[in-house]
Amino acid sequence: MLAFIDESGHPHPNDSATRPVALAVCISERDSRFIGGRLHALKRDLLGKEQMEIKAQKLLNRNTFRRIPEKREFVEAFFDLVRNLPLTIFAIIMERPHSVIPESSIYLPNQFRYLLQRIDLLAQERNEMATILFDGDGHQYGGLSRKFNSFLHRSAEGRSLQTITDAPFFVDSKITAGIQIADIAAGVVRLYQENELFRTRPMRDAFLSAIGRYYQVIEEKTRDQLSEDGFPRKGVYLMPERDHYTEEYTEIPENQT
Repeated sequence: MLAFIDESGHPHPNDSATRPVALAVCISERDSRFIGGRLHALKRDLLGKEQMEIKAQKLLNRNTFRRIPEKREFVEAFFDLVRNLPLTIFAIIMERPHSVIPESSIYLPNQFRYLLQRIDLLAQERNEMATILFDGDGHQYGGLSRKFNSFLHRSAEGRSLQTITDAPFFVDSKITAGIQIADIAAGVVRLYQENELFRTRPMRDAFLSAIGRYYQVIEEKTRDQLSEDGFPRKGVYLMPERDHYTEEYTEIPENQT
């Protein structure tokens, strides 16, 4: 199984996102070529640019819906496609932190840890191993690649996630279909949360009404789980602000690894 992880917004006091999101799109390896081909064809047929990188920042905005009908049509078709694709989505919604999160910490940020918990349960169910693919080069968060490796090998919890392969990939979103799907989906979840569309559906606002419809597609592609000890794992989880600063797992000393 391939798990593509991307973010919308960044957990920082000065970031404009009030509800940053980390999201994983999980695809069986046997389906990855099919899904990539369908997205490739959609971009070719509707945008005339089959190599175009699709990003939430460029597509999920009011200007797209008011002035660029071909992009609006593409977004509609994209979510019609996602609704019928064999994939599973997990999302961690964060609160914007009031204090800067120190990147010097050796710990894997909790939003990624929580995604790994859910990916592991799904992989166990499918009797598959899960390879994690992040957007970027591994240097984000003060060294995400190093923190990921340390979590898997030097914490009891990480060691228990036996379906997660210990060689994450850091990929270019311009050529990786799974990351592009994760980018758009994360953007929808963030906009849905920031505009509190869970409280009301603004029917007279075409843009926000569309975001509400797209979010429903994402909800259909996610699932709630139970850990082995019966602890609930929501498919879409609102992470409290305190978890930005809480180091909930203990590193095993190197001489015991």
